Amino acid sequence: MLAPAPVRPRLRARLLVPGAQAAFAVALVLLAVLHLDRSLAPLDPVSAMLSDYALVPGRWLWDGALILTSTGSAVLLVALRRRGLLANPALVAAKVLWCVSLLAVAVFAKDPQGGAITATGKIHLYASAVTCLSLPVVGWALGRRHRDDPRWHRFATWSRRLALAAIPFYLPFIVPFTVNVLLGGHLPTVATGLVERLMMVLEIALLAVLGHWAHRAMRPGRAQARA
Repeated sequence: MLAPAPVRPRLRARLLVPGAQAAFAVALVLLAVLHLDRSLAPLDPVSAMLSDYALVPGRWLWDGALILTSTGSAVLLVALRRRGLLANPALVAAKVLWCVSLLAVAVFAKDPQGGAITATGKIHLYASAVTCLSLPVVGWALGRRHRDDPRWHRFATWSRRLALAAIPFYLPFIVPFTVNVLLGGHLPTVATGLVERLMMVLEIALLAVLGHWAHRAMRPGRAQARA
């Protein structure tokens, strides 16, 4: 008796991961242009924060990169859910927070250095904090959940590694912020721009791993893992 042929996903389902990866690729190009073209963004990448790109002539590139990354992440979330890799409601909520906080960072610009503190600037600050932490949490938890599955062991390992590598880069921001809020002092940070960019590279790599993971899980005949 012949075994039934594997069911091939519909075209729309097959385009989810390539669509997300295309959005990430374009966002990466926009970020590269911002870093290379000083006429659009006359900033020092070692000391200037990424959010400072919202205050330069090339702001539209910065906003576009954030919107594309948020959109690609939302599409990737759907793909991971449909592949059965991301079914835990808490992890889904954390991934949604990542998408929403990216949009909030784009919509609500930071307050200029030395300027008055505004409600817009506060929303930007808290949205940035959520953005930095939410994706590593998802990557670590997803990797931990599937670490014993032989089908996904390699993806789970890299997901955990990249997530854990990104979290320490979060500390130079959250520790001074917490100390300053609690004690009312001013604890300076060093090379915050470089630290933030290293964290950004790790999170982009994590998105690439999650995208490749979802792509592999879509192959016809491959059993889906449940989160």
